[in-house]
Amino acid sequence: MTNSKPVWSERELPAFFRQWRTEWKDEELSPANYLDYEGGLRFVLAAAWLFCPETVEYRGCVFLKENFSQDTVDNWFTTLGRDRERIEAVVNQVRLWDVFVNASRADDDQLGEELPQLALALGECWQGVLSARYPGREITVGVGDEESGSYGPAVTFWTSPAVSGFG
Repeated sequence: MTNSKPVWSERELPAFFRQWRTEWKDEELSPANYLDYEGGLRFVLAAAWLFCPETVEYRGCVFLKENFSQDTVDNWFTTLGRDRERIEAVVNQVRLWDVFVNASRADDDQLGEELPQLALALGECWQGVLSARYPGREITVGVGDEESGSYGPAVTFWTSPAVSGFG
């Protein structure tokens, strides 16, 4: 897991999109055109929860509402002591293959190869959303992959009090 702020600066169009555009024989089609395709709005509305997640505050920490369980967090406090940043990082971790359990992993669709770009985009969104939502905290978003690459990318975040330049 990296500790730097994620930046999705070198965007590459996904293989399935390039193929779709080629099939339509129109290289000017954009991802926005694809989203206007049948069912696109439903998927984008659902994806809003992934890119702009609900959060809860508990014991001085910030957690993804979707991942939060008071008992689990209390157990992590027992296991990890008062290491709030580490507790947040563990509880807030989202492994993309856990989100897309029913997605095809066949080699011909190359979606697994697209997940690192999705992880960077997700991390960049979380950085902005959480920084705006919690201005009194420093937000650190981690985006990474297991060393073996066997389970795919993950995104997490942790917080710490913002450092004031005045003192």
